[in-house]
This record gives sequence, structure tokens and C-alpha cells, in this order.
Amino acid sequence: MELFVALTRWAEYAGTQLAAAAVDEKAAEAHLDRCKALAAVKAKHEKSVTAQKAAAASDEDVLEADDEYRETYAVRKLTEAIYSGADRKAAVVSRELTRRIGRSDRESRATRWAA
Repeated sequence: MELFVALTRWAEYAGTQLAAAAVDEKAAEAHLDRCKALAAVKAKHEKSVTAQKAAAASDEDVLEADDEYRETYAVRKLTEAIYSGADRKAAVVSRELTRRIGRSDRESRATRWAA
């Protein structure tokens, strides 16, 4: 039972970290979108749309924001994997506890009627 409680607590902690990572990822995504919009406005003087997009995509602020977004995405995905693993392990221990508790009732009945 102690193992189940410990795994449940780790899953709870990882779930909290996952939520925080998702919030950080959304903030980084919004920052990236703002940087892209500002870069597109700055590149308005380019002659073609393709040149405008290329100039906006190569803007230093956009590149930094894109790196930040990719890092927060990676953190969220890794935290999600940790959470899923802890949750699955807690479920396995829970099933095993249920199986053992159910078995002990049958075993005690069998010993009661055995000679």
C-alpha cells in the first residue's frame, strides 16, 4: 500500500508539472506569434510576399522566440511522458493490490473449512 501511495503522489506531482509546462508552452507560442506579426510588419517594404515571409522568418526576435517555443514544447512532452509512466505504474500497483485483497478473502474461507 505504501508503494501505491508513493506512486500516486509522484503521479500527482508530475501532473502538476505537466500543467505548468503546458501553460509555459502556450505563453511561448503566443510570444512567437507576436514576434512573427511584428516581423511581418517590419518586412512590409519587401517587393514580394515570398520575400516578406523570408525576411520575417529570418528576423532575430522570431528566431529567438522559435527556439524558446521549441524548448518549452520539448519540456512539456518529456513531462507528459513522466506523468504517463507514473500514472501507469500506480494503476499496475492498484490492480495488484485489488487482486491480492480479493484473493485473501478466498484463501481465508478455504482454510476455515479445511481439515
